[in-house]
Amino acid sequence: MTPRTVGDRALAIDAAAVALVAVAICVAGDRLAVMTVVVPAVVVARFVAWGAVPRAGRDVALATEVALFAAATVVGAVNDWNTVARHGVYAYTVPSDLAPASPIPAWMLLYWGLILRLVITVFHARRLRLPRVGDEVWLGAPVRSATARVAILVALVVATRQAIYRWYDDPLASWLPFAAALVVAAVVLRPDRARLRLVAAVTVLGSAAEAALIQLGHLHAYQLGWLAGVPLWIALWWGLAALVWVELVDRALDRLGRPPGAAA
Repeated sequence: MTPRTVGDRALAIDAAAVALVAVAICVAGDRLAVMTVVVPAVVVARFVAWGAVPRAGRDVALATEVALFAAATVVGAVNDWNTVARHGVYAYTVPSDLAPASPIPAWMLLYWGLILRLVITVFHARRLRLPRVGDEVWLGAPVRSATARVAILVALVVATRQAIYRWYDDPLASWLPFAAALVVAAVVLRPDRARLRLVAAVTVLGSAAEAALIQLGHLHAYQLGWLAGVPLWIALWWGLAALVWVELVDRALDRLGRPPGAAA
């Protein structure tokens, strides 16, 4: 199957949606009533604009897009809630309408849908021409197995999440598992050079954006925030999470789009 791609217009829409909410956080992040209106409004406007893009400029049909955005929102929200509310890895410092059940405001949980959708859109950007990911893994020798590849992707996420729940306040153990996971991903999954460059860019830009939300919007606070409030493990997590998230989404979309009875 050929890679899914998006044109510049769809990419600009998703980037603008994330940027608009980021600006709103920096200006009015501590005003719950304002953010509760702004974020849903941006989501609606994003869908209206995105739906107006010709089908050739989008990576999925509108019905699939609704499901994809919902999945991105759920994945981001559940991960954030589990990390913050259950394990106390970091803390939100803006008012929450879900307290005391959750210190995270509902608008932030919705914002995760925009963020994770943008990550997919960036990796699908037509002008980047990323090659399609195959089923090969390196286990001492090349092995072609989609099952093994997915299992490794999931294992990298589970291992690093469990590690950070235990060692988020350790100056060394907090980030070493993430560095090790990136090395394993590079050696075993063998991502192409263009994808590795994009992962590096996401690592830098994601960390910079989060630093701005911390410094200007006072959105949340970490322990060991060495990089303008951002800990090293989060910087590494941005790259690893993007690599894993996009590949898993692409594989799920492939399976959903496969005709009944077609070979895997």
